[in-house]
Amino acid sequence: MKILVVTNIPTPYRIAFFNVLNNKLKEGSGALKVLYCAKNEPDRHWEIDLKEQNFEYSILNGQHLNAKGLYLHFNYGVLKETKSFDPNYILYAGSWNMPTVMLSVLFNTYFNNTYKKIFWSEGHDGSILHKKGFVPKIRKYIQNKFDVFAVPNSRSEKYLFESLNLDVKPIVILPNTVDGAFFSKPENWSIGDSNKIKEHFNIPIHSKLIIQVSQIEDRKGIVELVSFWNKLSDIQKDNYHLVVVGEGSLKEKMIQKGKEESVQSIHFLGNQKKEQVRDLLFSSDIFLLLTKNDPNPLTLIEASFAKLPIITTKFAGNCNEIVTKNNGVVVNEITFEEFEKAFILVKNLSEMGNGVHSFENATRFFDIELVAENFVDQLNKI
Repeated sequence: MKILVVTNIPTPYRIAFFNVLNNKLKEGSGALKVLYCAKNEPDRHWEIDLKEQNFEYSILNGQHLNAKGLYLHFNYGVLKETKSFDPNYILYAGSWNMPTVMLSVLFNTYFNNTYKKIFWSEGHDGSILHKKGFVPKIRKYIQNKFDVFAVPNSRSEKYLFESLNLDVKPIVILPNTVDGAFFSKPENWSIGDSNKIKEHFNIPIHSKLIIQVSQIEDRKGIVELVSFWNKLSDIQKDNYHLVVVGEGSLKEKMIQKGKEESVQSIHFLGNQKKEQVRDLLFSSDIFLLLTKNDPNPLTLIEASFAKLPIITTKFAGNCNEIVTKNNGVVVNEITFEEFEKAFILVKNLSEMGNGVHSFENATRFFDIELVAENFVDQLNKI
């Protein structure tokens, strides 16, 4: 079996998965090739070492347009690369509306219908951006050209066939995942290790940490989060400090808001290398993602491998796999009252050591070896 992947840019989590997928395919004398539409995009700050890839890849030449935060890639070479590799499957891992994807899908539907086209869709009922007008019509036209859909869970499957009303096609389960071994908290991680991390970031070593790793943008709930944190009394905070890792257009505004209200327990750490993000997770007590729209947030998976109890919202597409009553709370409405109740409950879960249940959920649903193996097995049965 030969699989060609068309995606926008290299990312750490995709490289980790593609390495494992390539190994699984090679066990059956198969092959993987990945076509990247660009080397990077303006709002992505990962440090990528392409030498870590064990699979064949190409970064396509092309033109790139920034349309108000929507990065459109035009790579006409995708057709030549596809013909040269001659795959059994083309896996489109990215937006359906990327020009390169539309070109490839339409060409390989009307002029060379040789390869099965798989769309890796992570959307869900809470993530629809355009419900009416011209965009939904184009979306339905393009997405009906795919032969197979890869989805992370049943919620995304329902989104395709019930919310978008697409033609029913075969489904394979393919959750996005991370390098679980890298983010798994070691048994010998100590209080001293956590204190060193806190000292490095000028956080009081005797504090407890609730951490959100995300872009500092409205859709991540950052405005509400800072407001809610400021409303909590010192007694309610119970020596907790809020740590936010990431960059975004609202960062300076949020920092200023904290200063105006004399809140000393919020720390904006900016973007960090993946090793430092991991160590901050290991040093934290609760993970939080107050997102308003996230198809499949990977930070929830990373935090789960790090054995942290979780607070997130129903707008996180993988919340049902990540959170159970034993390891966290899914907030139905982003209000102070909901946040306050969730924080009190999850503090107790943290004290009970229930973050271990997050790890159990992560290994059950997002183990990278199992995800790759199951994906190949499902394709063999189509």
